[in-house]
Parts: sequence; structure tokens; C-alpha cells
Amino acid sequence: MDSLSSLNFWSALAIPILVGYVLLVRLLRYRRVDSILSAFGPDKRSLSSMTTQEAFSIMQQLQQLEFPHAMSKARTVALLKAGGIPTMSKLFAVTGQNTRKNAGKRAVDTEILIREVQSNPGDSQRYVESIARMNYLHARYRKAGKILDEDLLHTLGSNVVEIFRIVDESEWRKLSVVEKCAVGIFHKVLGEDMLIPYSYLPSSAQGWTDGLHFANELYDWTVQYEERVAKPVATGDQYVRVYVDGATSTLPAPFTSFLRKVVAFDLDETMRISLNLERPGALLSLSLGLARGLRKALLRHACLPRPAFLAVHNVEVDSNPETKLYNFDRLTLQPWYVKPSAWNRWNPKALLLKAAGGRSPGSLGDRYHPGGYDLKTIGPKPQEGKGTEDMAATIEFLKTRSLTECPFSSMGKR
Repeated sequence: MDSLSSLNFWSALAIPILVGYVLLVRLLRYRRVDSILSAFGPDKRSLSSMTTQEAFSIMQQLQQLEFPHAMSKARTVALLKAGGIPTMSKLFAVTGQNTRKNAGKRAVDTEILIREVQSNPGDSQRYVESIARMNYLHARYRKAGKILDEDLLHTLGSNVVEIFRIVDESEWRKLSVVEKCAVGIFHKVLGEDMLIPYSYLPSSAQGWTDGLHFANELYDWTVQYEERVAKPVATGDQYVRVYVDGATSTLPAPFTSFLRKVVAFDLDETMRISLNLERPGALLSLSLGLARGLRKALLRHACLPRPAFLAVHNVEVDSNPETKLYNFDRLTLQPWYVKPSAWNRWNPKALLLKAAGGRSPGSLGDRYHPGGYDLKTIGPKPQEGKGTEDMAATIEFLKTRSLTECPFSSMGKR
């Protein structure tokens, strides 16, 4: 076979292979969402019958298999938006947690607690310990009126807003109403466990028909709350300079300016202005938009769905066998709770962070707690080891809840 004939042969073979692969992607890509939708709809179960356990199962599929990138970004953006609410940014400043010295650990501790409650069943020990720890850390500030109930409801609602917005804008498909219902149920139960009142929501008196109704109402309230109270203040600007600018503090100024604009691209105009972030220019916006569009097209038409054995876990499934604590797998400039393994020290991201002035896992001895974190003590240093009795009472109460029923089975019950 001469070279021309060989080229024609492989060209002819490549076309059916390519077409077959695209058809295979199309066949398999929607199987997971079809499975999620299969139990609900006309002539099937209503959304109001979805149980808390079912909602958690759907949330796990979204986080681990379907949209791990978007769900992670939604969590990050929601945490950042807390600094755009003046009462919250002022609290961070007053408590001393919004400084270069303390901010890294505070951000990681907060993210870990959120990841834990998003990743573990509501009747698991890790979930109830995480809730108990959050409630204890918030309690004295709530009692003193430094954390408003509205601010906590906004923080809860921000997670719903960003999940809906970022998945719909950034992923290869939009969320279905069944998935949005699951997000609503999950966050309604989470808010109840965190003792967040829902009296600010329009339907709080009569109750909600289902998780979708609750999620949409919380979404609308959260956006309206931001429009009402979010505004640029000195402590909000300080918040961004610590949490965003700190990531490029050892690099030339253009890197910091670029990062601020990339972060601003993922925010709505209200929160962008409140956080004192510069609007990305037309060229950068076009480039980021094209990159997002290309990713969506490739995922939809060229990538097989993520298999279960490649599931993305937000937290370590098992504790460190040596310390019995849990390590954190997200590398930052300050490697809090990261196990000092060879991979964590020398992988490409670790080397890049080191070049940017970051620390290697295990450096400075126990400074960054390389052995892992304990959910019973995690938090600011002044609160380490405190709150055991309060947490025990919360844990005991949470274990009495039933998760096998629909939280909307009784209208008006909150």
C-alpha cells in the first residue's frame, strides 16, 4: 500500500470513528441527569415528596460527578461575597481575622466547615460536628448583635444563588428543576441546623410547596438584600486586599490587577462594586467568555461523563491513619492541614505556589498543622479547645432529626 492509499485509508477510517465517538458521548452524557429526573414529573412523584436523603444524593452527584468545577467555584464566590456585606466585613476586621497573619487560616477553616457539611450525610458524625462547631463559633457574635440573622441568611442564600448562576452560565448544561429542588431542600435543612430564621422570606408564614419554591424565594431575597445593603466600605476593600491581593503579593503589580479583574468577571455588578474590584476590560471579558464557551462545548460534545471512580471529593474520605485527623487537599500559599507528602511538595501547583512565595506543606514544623484538622476544635486560635459542652448539646439534638421525610410534607412547618 503506497503512502497516498494509506492516507486515504486512515482518513476514511477516522470519520466513522469520530462520528461514533461523538454519538457515544451524546448517548452517555445525559444518562445521569435522565436518571435524576426519572423519579419526578408528570404522572410520577411530585417535587414536594423529595426527601432530605434524596436531595443530598443529588447534591453529591452534582458536586462529585456532574459539575465539580462549577460547584467548587460557586462555593468560593459565595464565601468571597461575604466580604461585600458591610456588617460582615466590619466583623472580620474587628475580630482581627482580616489580616495577612490570620486571614489564610480563617478562610481555610471556613471552607473546610462548608465542605464538610456539603459532603457528608446529615446523620453522619462529621456533619453534626461541623454544624455544632459553626454554631458555637457564631453564637457569641450573634448574641452581641455583630452577626445579623439577615447576614447569615444571605450567606446561606449566596450558595444557592451562585450554584444556580455559575452552573447555568459555565457548564455544559443548565440545572433541571429537580436538581434545583434538591439544592433548595439541602440548604433549607442546613439553614435550620444552623438556627437561621426564615422569617424574612415571603412564604415563611404559610410555608413552601417544595424545595424549588424555597430555593427560588431564597435566591430572590438574597439578590434583593445585596442590592439594598452591599456598598463599598473601607473594611470591604481591606477584605479584598487581604484575600485576593494576598495571593499575588510577592509578584509584580500587573499580576494583582489581572487577578482582581478575573475575580470580578465571576461577580455580578452589585457585588463587584461593593468589593471595590475593577471591571474587566472588553478584551479580557471576551477572552474569558470564549474560554468558558469552548469548555462548555468540549464537555458537551467531546468528553465522556466522569465515572464514579474519578469522583471529586471535597474532603478526605478517611482520616490520617497516623494522627486520626483529616488532612486538606487544597494547596494555597499557606498549606494549612496539608499532608507533607512528596506529591504535595513537588507537584506542579506546589512548585508554582512556592515560586509565588508560598510555603511547602510541612514547612515550619507544626505551624500549618500538617497532621490535619479536628472538627471539634477547628477555628480561630482563641477558640481552640473551647465550646465542647455547647457542641455536645447541639450534636445530641441534631441526631434526633429524621432525614427520611420530605421537609415540606407539612406546610408552614419550619
